[in-house]
Amino acid sequence: MHPSTLLRSFKTHRLLTLLSCCALSLASSALAELDIVSASKEGEEPIYVLKDTATGKVFGTFWNREKETSDYGFESSVVPNFLWSEDRQLVAVSGGAPRSQVVSLYQVTKNSLKEIPVPQLTDEQAATILAINDISAEGTEAVGWQADGSLLLRFWAAGKVKEENETPQAANVWAVLEIAEGKATITSTTLKEPSAAAEEGEAFDPERLVGVHQSIGRNPDGTAYKGTVEIRVVNGVIGLEWKIGDTVSHGNGVLVGSTLGVALDSGLSIYRIVGQSEGISLIGIWSSAGSAATNADAILLGNADMTQAKFEAEKLNGKYLSLREVKDSQIEGKATISGGEFTKKVLWTSGDETTKCQALALGDGLAVLTPTGLSVYEKQLDNGGNTTLVGTALTGKGKTYPETLSPTE
Repeated sequence: MHPSTLLRSFKTHRLLTLLSCCALSLASSALAELDIVSASKEGEEPIYVLKDTATGKVFGTFWNREKETSDYGFESSVVPNFLWSEDRQLVAVSGGAPRSQVVSLYQVTKNSLKEIPVPQLTDEQAATILAINDISAEGTEAVGWQADGSLLLRFWAAGKVKEENETPQAANVWAVLEIAEGKATITSTTLKEPSAAAEEGEAFDPERLVGVHQSIGRNPDGTAYKGTVEIRVVNGVIGLEWKIGDTVSHGNGVLVGSTLGVALDSGLSIYRIVGQSEGISLIGIWSSAGSAATNADAILLGNADMTQAKFEAEKLNGKYLSLREVKDSQIEGKATISGGEFTKKVLWTSGDETTKCQALALGDGLAVLTPTGLSVYEKQLDNGGNTTLVGTALTGKGKTYPETLSPTE
């Protein structure tokens, strides 16, 4: 079901199941509803398997970090990220090592995955990367699937820093990858990041989000959902009402930079704004209350059609001093952020009381369910190069206050 709650009526579930079964039976060559899903328990090393979400049948192990084995030739020392095409017939996998990232591309067959080689840049296309002396880290990542079915890739490299105050050399090349008849071809490249939400330094006006838009995402059981979401903005507070089948759910959030955090009826969601030529995509993840699992969700404004994107993970974990501006005074506290790339835990200390809070991170954004409501932050660097999380706190009574998290160590 939709990000706000795990409560879904039996009638709706049964209808979706019947529709899914009918679609399979009508297909001339029925394909399994394949997905790459986690099969590990909490505290265990990550394991991902190829699974038919309709029947529950597992066809093979896609990746196992502990044993470093795979039935599909995939190797990675970090937890991979999966981006499925809209028709679920192609999947791009970003993995590799922290300093050597790779992208693997697979096409869905009846009960398996067939690898499609990912082409590399020519020397001319990679000129800015090859110009870097003493490359210390490099790789390729899948950014997202585009409306025409092509895949946007980012080739990157960073140089080794030899002097203490030296600015490292870095280069990026974005490439459009077209896939046809089991073959992938680079059709264009650019040195400028495409689909930026706003020009650097330009604040995004939340009023641009107002309206009724398409909502697309995935339930915790792996099934897909589609519906609508109506967005309203009152005094800077963003109200959302989803309608997915017979289910209606709600959320209230705030926008900080390009990060939208939303407190749901029962859970939390976070989105990043991605501008397109004919619309805006809010691409994000959501988690139910108390859950460590995340699920994809996208809100499409105008003629936008990008539903997935890969955002570079920021290092947000650490200890911070919390300062909230309330009228003419400041409320001070302490916060400790820990966790993985997306799912975070925040220990919030005020006076003698410490509270464990649920949080989600996406790129350089962070959304936290706090004891008093919701806090949303976006990473900024101060003059000393230190990470500061600048944000807004939303109370349960709908009041908003400026708030910052400054590192203490």
